[in-house]
Amino acid sequence: MKDYLCEQESAVLEAVESGRWPHGCDDELRTHVAQCAICADVVLVSRILQQEKQRAEADAPLPAAGLVWWKAQLRARREAAARAAEPIAWVERAAGLFGIVSLVALTLWRWDLVTTWIDWLADLPHSAPFHPGSLWNPGVFSLFQSFGLLIVLSASVCLLLTSLVLYFSFKEE
Repeated sequence: MKDYLCEQESAVLEAVESGRWPHGCDDELRTHVAQCAICADVVLVSRILQQEKQRAEADAPLPAAGLVWWKAQLRARREAAARAAEPIAWVERAAGLFGIVSLVALTLWRWDLVTTWIDWLADLPHSAPFHPGSLWNPGVFSLFQSFGLLIVLSASVCLLLTSLVLYFSFKEE
């Protein structure tokens, strides 16, 4: 099959696309289209495609430019907020992991206190009623003193997490 090319095809196509066909172009081009099958096909197909384009535009109107701009601004703000929250989320995950590891380590290190506490809980239903004055009892007070290390470790973790949050908040991007 041979491909036939017409030298006037681009001129005909430009006339149809610009809306000058058939009344806005010269007589020579109209005469050529009447005689050339390729250019007649170009006119036919171009007009059909233009009609389909108009029908599609009528079916799906474009949104207003202001609406598109507003939605783009909202998306940009949401993405910026997500980027800003990433370091905070990282610190929260690290704090949770560090807290769990610290709790496990403290439990393993002071297992004797944990077993004492578990025994105390097991004996609780069989014990005498609670009196606030019994808290200052030397035996009970020594149990609270042993948890002094726990308080120091908790304060240290809080200071560490605070410094990490401040670092990620003020670091330059």
